[in-house]
Amino acid sequence: MKIKIKKYLLTGFLSVVIGFSMTFQSCSKYLDIDPYISDLFTLDTLFVKKEYTQEYLNNVYSYLVDNGSNIAWHQGMPYTLITDEGLCTYWKTWHNFNYFANGKITPENLNDFDRWDYFYEGIRKANTFITRVNECKEVSELKRSEWIGEATFLKACIYFELMLAWGPVPIMPDDPIDFDVSLKEMMVERNTWDECSDYVSSLLETAIQLLPSQVRDNTEIGRPTKYSAMAVLSRLSLYTASPLYNGQNQEFSNFMNDEGTPYLNPDFNSEKWAIAAANAKRLVDLKPYDLYTVPQMENTPYLPVPEHEQGDFPNGVGGIDPFHSYADMFNGECVLASSNREILFSRQSTSVNDCFRYSAPTMLGGWGSFDITQNLADAYYMIDGRTIDNASESYPHETGYTDNEVIFSGSKSSDGFTILSGTHKWYVNREMRFYATVAYNNSYYPSVTTPPDKIDQQDGKVAKFYRDSKSGKEFALSHGGADAEDYPMTGYLCRKFTHYEDSYISGGRQKNKYNIVYRMAEVYLNYVEAMNELDGSYTINEVTVSRDVAEMKRCFNLIRYRAGLPGITDTDLADKERMRELILRERQIEMAWENRRYFDLRRTKNAVKYENLPVLGCNINASSGEMDEYYKKVVVRERDYTYKVFSNRQTFFPIPKHETDKNPNLDQFPGY
Repeated sequence: MKIKIKKYLLTGFLSVVIGFSMTFQSCSKYLDIDPYISDLFTLDTLFVKKEYTQEYLNNVYSYLVDNGSNIAWHQGMPYTLITDEGLCTYWKTWHNFNYFANGKITPENLNDFDRWDYFYEGIRKANTFITRVNECKEVSELKRSEWIGEATFLKACIYFELMLAWGPVPIMPDDPIDFDVSLKEMMVERNTWDECSDYVSSLLETAIQLLPSQVRDNTEIGRPTKYSAMAVLSRLSLYTASPLYNGQNQEFSNFMNDEGTPYLNPDFNSEKWAIAAANAKRLVDLKPYDLYTVPQMENTPYLPVPEHEQGDFPNGVGGIDPFHSYADMFNGECVLASSNREILFSRQSTSVNDCFRYSAPTMLGGWGSFDITQNLADAYYMIDGRTIDNASESYPHETGYTDNEVIFSGSKSSDGFTILSGTHKWYVNREMRFYATVAYNNSYYPSVTTPPDKIDQQDGKVAKFYRDSKSGKEFALSHGGADAEDYPMTGYLCRKFTHYEDSYISGGRQKNKYNIVYRMAEVYLNYVEAMNELDGSYTINEVTVSRDVAEMKRCFNLIRYRAGLPGITDTDLADKERMRELILRERQIEMAWENRRYFDLRRTKNAVKYENLPVLGCNINASSGEMDEYYKKVVVRERDYTYKVFSNRQTFFPIPKHETDKNPNLDQFPGY
């Protein structure tokens, strides 16, 4: 397919030359030459010096979305908290998640999540770098080639972020604009999704050729490798093969350009699934068993899987500690991302700690306002792999409270997990990813760095969400230093990114963490999903793929075994629709709060089902003396905005009004 490349819009063009610089892993200083640019420097002189050239590239990195944060001013996007896995308790301009979730977002009120201009500015800067970097003779040709690979990767990622938010978007020319271009020529139009996908795929293929296979040392963590680009390509091609972009989009039949070409392809093409499978297979073949694991500990819990699955990982659940194998990737314990084979692209990010203070309980110095929903908590399996609705007699999902304290995978005072006495039995016998992710009422936080004299006098190190508890509603309403919405309205918080040392209390500290953007677990699931849709054998660029049930089982069960769960069965594999359900649920659990669920529901056409369900939680208006009342699942009605709704227009963001006002050739998404 021929890709139509659009002309640049002049707005903001001069920002190609001048912009603040962020160092590679964090924001720290302006471009050293910034004060002199207007008088002394031009691009001709900027790209002569290695130092300035490197600074310019570092600045391009600053345009990447920070997937470690849902906060707008940390360059995050709102996806986790506007889908069915999370709830924000605020209604504020700078926390406008519920504008999205309530279906009230408009072209006029995207507020801090209006990144349209920002992303295109990043693309312009990447283009400038790519076209000028070879003027820098202070570095080797090899280094310049790698830098071009990095900038091309960044450009592809920024385009992909535009596509994820706005769907089909304009593709800009790779070369800088000529100043004699007419105004009419600069009035850009959207490209189709397929044109965008093909173009970004070509950028990623270029990056794969130019990037190194691995970072050389820890100072280069955050720079992409060939594997990083292959991971982005796997995600992009999976999305392009999915129903929304591949024939199941009749509700958008009027979303077309002036020539009558639909922006979303209305015709199903089975080869798209083959391309997705082949792109995943390329990476899976290079990294067939690369999930992060931690060796089995003295008190690793017993895992009730069939005998043939008791062998050592990757052939079974043995030899590893499933709790730490999952939790330590996100909480900062796995401090050397370069030595973690699962991580394909990550960035060191202080915003992870800043963001998840919003999901830490008050007794830990947190704000308790980014909540997990009951809908997500109930999705996790029991420890024997059954759902809570089909729990076994041996590992029941039942009412009542525990009589004893249970500690596993370490010690209570540090790295272990503790189920306290008096914990509701909903939270007993659950899979390890549940404990690594979900903070429920009566959750214990070791918070090792909390000064002894600052430990909460009421609840100690226990997160209690009753109305009258320190982390509950009454404290938020009465405490002058807190917002009235600073409490978990669902009765759940997210602890996935909380280390056992972490404390937000004065004198405490938080473990450094990595913002993991791409990891192999997702690629294995991409591969399984794409293979599941194949009805024959296909060869794509010399890579042959088919619905290989043995390979589907192996890849899917890598995820299950690392989690300590039984694998899928041959009966499961024989049923394509059953596998679709299992894959969607596995992605929901494995990648919870990693900004994937929002897109999975939209691309599979399941958002209308799941995002129109009531937001459920515990009855947080019950006091500590009304325990049984607390554990009644209720529809969350703490505020008039604590609900979710999905209509077709929420498939993509609206293009900001200030853009369509300037350029009437930009077709607005239907419904806005």
